[in-house]
Amino acid sequence: MYYGQYWNGVLQTTASDSSALTGTVDLNDDYNGVTSTLCVLQVTNSACPTSVGTTQGTSVGTNILTGTYLGDSTHAPSTSPAVTITVNPDTTSATGSGSPATSPQGQPVTLTATLTGNYAAPDGPVAFLYGSTALCSPTLVAGASGVSSTATCTTSSLPAGTDQITASYAGDMNFLPATSAPFPETITPLIAPSFAVTATPNPVNVSVGYAAILSVTVTPLNGFAADVNLACGNLPSEATCIFTPATIAGGAGSATLIVVTTAPHSCGTTQPYFVGGNGGGRGLAPLALPALAGLLAIFIPGKRRWLRALLAVLLAAGATQIIGCSTCTDLGTKPASYTFQVTGTAAAGSSEVESQAVTLNVTI
Repeated sequence: MYYGQYWNGVLQTTASDSSALTGTVDLNDDYNGVTSTLCVLQVTNSACPTSVGTTQGTSVGTNILTGTYLGDSTHAPSTSPAVTITVNPDTTSATGSGSPATSPQGQPVTLTATLTGNYAAPDGPVAFLYGSTALCSPTLVAGASGVSSTATCTTSSLPAGTDQITASYAGDMNFLPATSAPFPETITPLIAPSFAVTATPNPVNVSVGYAAILSVTVTPLNGFAADVNLACGNLPSEATCIFTPATIAGGAGSATLIVVTTAPHSCGTTQPYFVGGNGGGRGLAPLALPALAGLLAIFIPGKRRWLRALLAVLLAAGATQIIGCSTCTDLGTKPASYTFQVTGTAAAGSSEVESQAVTLNVTI
């Protein structure tokens, strides 16, 4: 038979002279050389408790059962012939599952194993394994069915990916080992808090010597809540940027970005001699003198050669002012299409850096 399997038997006590017997009979079990009394029966048709024959008195191995009549005032004691019962370990099967079946990395997952025997509920620990790594080893708890037990545990150490988990039961003296079929547990990568940086308009157009105004928005992602410091990178020559404000508190909000270009100017001075066509003003002043001198020279009579010579000097000076920087490198922001970076850097405690490329078209 198998561990947990029921057995039935009868102890019949008879007097040799057919007289009525009184008293009791002990049901004994000799197991590995140690005799124990399973129960005491009255000779007048009584029965042992139902626990005898399941897990009491029928351990795995060889059990030698005997009945001993203790006698009464007119009958001597006697012992029955032995009845041998060989008990084998119960066979088991295992199943496993995880809940929830999909979980973010680092979040707890509950693993459940169910062990089922043929005649009794398995007991002892169950090991949940990810490959050769033991995740936890909870103890089985018998269920209401009488032949099944469950064990649960919670783990947060599974790596990202589709992890194959098994429930392994080593068994014991009374139950054979069993291992569940692998069951999948999907662990999604942990998404760290972050933020996004958006600059509009993009692209943006500006005439040389003027400033472009953009709006920069910082949007928090996945619970991000740190301050973000704004900056520009890879600006064209002699262009600068200003943020108002320069820090977005709490990682959510907007700032105004002003990108200032520099008009062409002579070496050693910041005074422009030309600005772009989307505005006038003081930047055009350096062109006024040579232009006026050129016009006056046309109408001066030939006899006033000295005045003509003076205007020619003024005209040459003005031309020199316009073209005299041809050998200089300090020429302001040249008209062209540029790409610069608007960058947000998280404040202390985070290394998160996000940026957006912005196209800046500088025109004449």
